[in-house]
Amino acid sequence: MSSLSERRPPRACCSAPTPWVCALVLAVLAVVTLASPPPSYAATAPVPSAHPGSPASLTTRVLNTPFKARENHFCTRIPALVTSTDGVLLAFAEGRTRMSATGCHDVGDTDIVLRRSLDGGAHWEDPQVVVGADDALAHGNPAPVVDAASGRITLLYSSGDWNRDGAKPSRDGFARTVRAVHSSDGGATWSPSVALPHAKPPEWRWVSTGPGHGIQLARGPHRGRLIVPGDHTTGGDRAAGAQLYHSDDGGLTWTLGATTAGLGTPTAFPAELTVAETTDGDVYVSARNSAPRHCGPHPHRLETTSTDGGASFAAPFTPVANLDTSPTYGALLRLHARDLDGKPDRLLFSGPSRLGPNTLEDRRELAVRSSYDEGKTWQTTGTLVSAGRTGYSDLTLLADGSLGVLYETAVTVPHGNLAFAAFTEKDMDEAATELRRPRTSDTRVRPPGEPGNHALIHGGAVLGTRRGGKAMEFDGTDDYLRLVCAPSLRVEDQDFTVTAWFRHSATTGTLPIVWAYGMQGTDPLKKGRHFSIRAEPAAGDVLRATVGTDIGSTEVTLPSSYNDGAWHHVVLTRDGLTLRLAVDGGPAATATMRRGTSPADGNVTPAGAFNIHVGARPDFPNQPAGVTQLFRGTLDDVRLFRGALTAEEAARVKNGALDVATDDERLRLGFSTIW
Repeated sequence: MSSLSERRPPRACCSAPTPWVCALVLAVLAVVTLASPPPSYAATAPVPSAHPGSPASLTTRVLNTPFKARENHFCTRIPALVTSTDGVLLAFAEGRTRMSATGCHDVGDTDIVLRRSLDGGAHWEDPQVVVGADDALAHGNPAPVVDAASGRITLLYSSGDWNRDGAKPSRDGFARTVRAVHSSDGGATWSPSVALPHAKPPEWRWVSTGPGHGIQLARGPHRGRLIVPGDHTTGGDRAAGAQLYHSDDGGLTWTLGATTAGLGTPTAFPAELTVAETTDGDVYVSARNSAPRHCGPHPHRLETTSTDGGASFAAPFTPVANLDTSPTYGALLRLHARDLDGKPDRLLFSGPSRLGPNTLEDRRELAVRSSYDEGKTWQTTGTLVSAGRTGYSDLTLLADGSLGVLYETAVTVPHGNLAFAAFTEKDMDEAATELRRPRTSDTRVRPPGEPGNHALIHGGAVLGTRRGGKAMEFDGTDDYLRLVCAPSLRVEDQDFTVTAWFRHSATTGTLPIVWAYGMQGTDPLKKGRHFSIRAEPAAGDVLRATVGTDIGSTEVTLPSSYNDGAWHHVVLTRDGLTLRLAVDGGPAATATMRRGTSPADGNVTPAGAFNIHVGARPDFPNQPAGVTQLFRGTLDDVRLFRGALTAEEAARVKNGALDVATDDERLRLGFSTIW
């Protein structure tokens, strides 16, 4: 063990703590970060708004932005929030200094900054730099924890020399260490930093603490123990692990406890842990699933427990059911425990409620959700805090019993500023709404064990009719469908065919029918991997399809947008380097794609995670002013084949046949039900 301070007095014995202190003792969280480009930031946090269809919006007692991008640092990320035993609110963050090569990247000159509030977040003291004011090192992942007996606040964090030998900034390019500082006056002053070399075994390379708050156990043989989570990698192979640190002397010394060293798999990669004590004295652990290139609708949260006070994990991490989110850090908080405050047991989780794999595009709709059985199940209803772009968040109980949440937000990206909101439990419950998006089924015949590529329904898209059957109606305001990344939806460098029925009568705008993967971009030589079909009544009155690879985009058009209010059947085919676009079985318009120097130059699918949109561009709802592009009309029978259909096969699809190229069929949205 390494002592944080040999001169500090021993902590007092904690007996019969008050409900407020017990609630404080049961708080938690954890975080690592992802690389991100220099973003566009909002000057202030967006006002919370209700989920589409929600009967009420959240009433916030406080809503402000304690950390604003480009105010004291280029951007601020990675929130951590605790309340001292004297009721002082402490908001920590990474203050990232813009460097020529890093911007708001995870790796660069980063300070740990703090703002304190003496009135529950209504007003904030001037920011102070707790670590990093006099150097250009990378200090990050603030993980504070409060000792209820002594009042001492310990801050564990990670630190490293990111610019050693002029190497390109990279998470794998330098090693990090674990360090600690503490405050005995509610965060007004801090001790010198102390290294904790034993907190990182020699084989670990990148190591992270938290971020987010740690907890203090209130039950059992380890009552009074402080626990802070973390994670790590073991070098170039990116083998990952998760860990827990614990202290039995109020934060003066720390022990490395539970680890999952090397247990990361292609589909289960626990990172950015957050913890809470259960009513039986165990530690419930929730983690972000950061599996490299993880592609699939679930699982984006993983969980396990520790039954020995954080010394070991009781079982491998397993998926969390019915907790829709993106792969993002989120926070646990104990709100009530019957044995402490007499109220029904209740755990809270804060995090984006938009299900999706894309680490930036799908960080939206920050919500607080509840478990009434110690994390065994999570409610699909919850409270929307912000409907906009939101990233990491942390929770705390304020001195008056209200809830406080500190969260990342901006305009076109989910981070840059840190906003703070405070609200009562009553406000939270009165604003509860269903957060789980309805689905419509992928009805193709699938190989055994392959999940369906069911589409999420956004906005108020409803079932309509086509020729006595059902179809999907879009209002052109906020309706669209989204297919969350799945391996079977990758067309990569292979031939493919997209088919769909469509009907519209629009005379303005652009109406996307299907848009897969990314945007076209602006570089004519590198427009991004994607394919799309869209009706454009306002841009030459054409039907346009685009296929993009790393070496550019190729377009093919038909001289009508087919806005006559009648049903039409469109077929887009890539056959080698030839694109064909046909409607209603008529003559196809063709175009020839550029030939690359390697097979990879023809790859349409991004290497990482992605979404496929039906009825919208991928950047909705964050499109530039005046550029909103949504389908207005009705769609039906959307299919995707990983192969080039012949004209005869396409005609059979048009006629409703269900046995066409079934070995190549990857998607069939018949819009028969919403569930």
